[in-house]
Amino acid sequence: MKDRALTLIGLAAALVVPLGAAPPNAQPGPAKGVEWAPRLGAALADAESEGRVVLLALGAAGEGRTAHHVKALYPAKDATAAFAATVNVPAWSFAPDDERELPKLSGVTPDDFRMNLAEITERWIAPNDSGAVPLPHHVWLDPKGEVLLSCPWEIDALELAWCTDEALRRAGIEARPDLPEGAHAPRRLVVGATTRVGDADPLGRGLVPGELDEEIGELNKRFLAWSDRFSVTRILFTDDDDAADFIAQKIGLWDIGQDATAGLLDGVIGLGGVLSTAAHVEMFEDAAKSNRKSRRAQGAVALENLGRPEGLAIAKKAWKKEKDSAVRAEWARALGACGRGQASIAKTLVRAAKKERDSRVRRGAILGLGHVLPEPSARSFLEDTVREGAGLEREAAILALALGREREARATVAAVRESGLDVEPSTADVVGAALEVLDGANLHVLEDDVARVSESELPRARLFFRASRGIELLRPR
Repeated sequence: MKDRALTLIGLAAALVVPLGAAPPNAQPGPAKGVEWAPRLGAALADAESEGRVVLLALGAAGEGRTAHHVKALYPAKDATAAFAATVNVPAWSFAPDDERELPKLSGVTPDDFRMNLAEITERWIAPNDSGAVPLPHHVWLDPKGEVLLSCPWEIDALELAWCTDEALRRAGIEARPDLPEGAHAPRRLVVGATTRVGDADPLGRGLVPGELDEEIGELNKRFLAWSDRFSVTRILFTDDDDAADFIAQKIGLWDIGQDATAGLLDGVIGLGGVLSTAAHVEMFEDAAKSNRKSRRAQGAVALENLGRPEGLAIAKKAWKKEKDSAVRAEWARALGACGRGQASIAKTLVRAAKKERDSRVRRGAILGLGHVLPEPSARSFLEDTVREGAGLEREAAILALALGREREARATVAAVRESGLDVEPSTADVVGAALEVLDGANLHVLEDDVARVSESELPRARLFFRASRGIELLRPR
């Protein structure tokens, strides 16, 4: 039985798409600051006649990420201009007894939520074999109703502002609101398509509080086994303190196995970076303190995948303490991802890119600067490196500008190929991939080149998200 418990997280070998969950007793209040179009049909007609972009805002009543969007995203000042520039259509799923969990949107009835979701699911978001679609989900349509881009699950105000600007640009709309400072693309951005969740996912959305309590209650009654892997995966994806506490407790128990469970625990940490939210940041702090370099590396990659400021303190401490060059290179990228837009983080990484003895660490720092964009000093250093650098470090700088979708640096990247000078075949390939992304392609175009230049074998499924396949999770060694 003990062996079965320790092998529980064979879930890290499962190929599933993340599920999710919610803060306990989350009660959505009015979503102020957004003008909502109650019915999709009228919204599409208005958008076509007025030449406007449509934003589909999907959610699930009582689900944590949805509740966060209602409370923090829709009223946010940084998103106000973006919402004013689009025709906004709400679509929520809810059980018959859960109408009270629906957000209070002016002029929108429960039937509006239901009918909009049914039509959106029929036209733009393909359900899986269980009928599940990813919720919450934001989708931008052009004036004729064609998908411009989408973002499943979490998104914040600065990310939504960037997406709206990108959608308007793609729709050929020149009059666009000014972007707020620090606006940037979200994780799991999908260009020109929407996400289909894997068939192993029966929900496509997060566990609501009652479901979470029931799941944890059942799992706490017994040793965990392979048959529990989907339940544990759902909890790991849950944006809830109770879910985070449960996972942290189990990690503590599995850690007792030491060498016998080391590979499994490494996999769980990596899995957390793909599935979890900042609520689970404690598990990455524990990984950063580990005496195993494989777990520290997984913790760094997880924080880069997550890319949230809540992980910055962990990344800072780990960067200062890390002695292993290969792992130090991973922490440089995590530092940039968690410190987006911060001049102090840019300064740290520029210094590392110039002065670290190990070339791999220097390249990690350069790639990390791509995450710090649009911070000006990060952009300046990267452009200088593209113009004046050589070899893998130059390629890292080109990739970093593409990772940050720094369109204003497109001419600098293009000049590498157009200079008339001899360019290494690998550099020419990197330039081509970077220009694809700077012209609007999905980030996974860069994945193979980033892996080669960084010499990191650890996947970043959340960063290089692909809508056409389930997220490939890590297998325990």
